[in-house]
Amino acid sequence: MKLVKGLKIVVYGNEGVVIRQRVKFLDDMGNLVKAPIIEVREKKRHDKEPLEDVKKRAEKRLEEKLREMMRG
Repeated sequence: MKLVKGLKIVVYGNEGVVIRQRVKFLDDMGNLVKAPIIEVREKKRHDKEPLEDVKKRAEKRLEEKLREMMRG
């Protein structure tokens, strides 16, 4: 099975970051199997934490979810 990453949307808010990623799973012949939107929400741990740190943490969780979906 092949994974194709599509549109990624990053939304910044007062309390954290939301990332939505469109992915497509294709079989060996190139036919679409499924095309979910994966969403990761990450909140600030404290008020003074920069949003860039929160975004890095959310990106890491997104990659973990994608790896998990590829395995299972």
